[in-house]
Amino acid sequence: MSRTVLVPGAGGAAAVSAIKSLRIAEFDGRIISTDADPLSAGFYLADGFRVVPKAKDPEFYAEVKRLIADEGIDVILPTSGFDIYEFARHKQELQAAGVVVAMSDLHAMTTCANKWEFYLKTHGAFPLPETSRDLGRWQRFPCFVKPVFGKGSRNSYRCDTRAELAFYSSRFRDLIVQEYLPGEEYTVDVLSDLAATPILAVPRIRLETKDGISSKGRIVRDSEMEQLCLEIAAHLGLKGPTCMQLKRDEQGRLKFLEINPRIGGGSIFSTLAGVNIPKLLLDIIDGMELAPRVPKEILVLRYYEEVVLDARSR
Repeated sequence: MSRTVLVPGAGGAAAVSAIKSLRIAEFDGRIISTDADPLSAGFYLADGFRVVPKAKDPEFYAEVKRLIADEGIDVILPTSGFDIYEFARHKQELQAAGVVVAMSDLHAMTTCANKWEFYLKTHGAFPLPETSRDLGRWQRFPCFVKPVFGKGSRNSYRCDTRAELAFYSSRFRDLIVQEYLPGEEYTVDVLSDLAATPILAVPRIRLETKDGISSKGRIVRDSEMEQLCLEIAAHLGLKGPTCMQLKRDEQGRLKFLEINPRIGGGSIFSTLAGVNIPKLLLDIIDGMELAPRVPKEILVLRYYEEVVLDARSR
């Protein structure tokens, strides 16, 4: 079945990864992308695009609805860390209109977005770093402070002393403090079906990151990590693609750092290893039975690529 897919957040790495993945799969439908930035590189990888208001703008959803009607969009992929909440909020209305909103429900998204709520929901059932909201009583150093609501590593700081912890406590509000994990860091691309049944997990070592996005990574096979990620996805009722972050502690034990209920900025790594999550998600939507996928253990290095436009028309 030929589909018209909306890939939001064209200025971000997740949207670019998703569009590239669909191109690699020789997707025979149409790809439409959106962003608030008129100079988003992903626009020029898609078949069509539209500049829309930012997700927090009251006009955002109305403009997206017009786009859906104009372009005949029938699937929305979760590729923007901001837009997904608006799509999830209107999921019932969109699906009644025949649009598959291929992402988690709003309650699961908000649990993942709130680091303290995520801790309370999963603590005891899954391995997590020691976490507290009582920064004044924290005793373990080094440690990490981060916002309860935060994206990537923004406003997250390592504290080696109580004085450093007190400094950040006075500078920022609504923080949590966590045990410092010195070991290897991983990203795991996870795919569940739209009934929240986990299907597969592809781990990779984060060898280097730039602005929170993997720039060098190694795909690995780790049955313990894969099983943990599938289990926590089921526990949280996650649907569609999810990007999970884990790290090892001093004893080498895996612990979850955060979960992003969307396609990750480095998901192209999994595609290049033979597990094309955007295409598999469309196959699920079309009712196809998925054959087992075994990722190749590869090393991926990323670099910038330029899009050149005629400045006279901008």
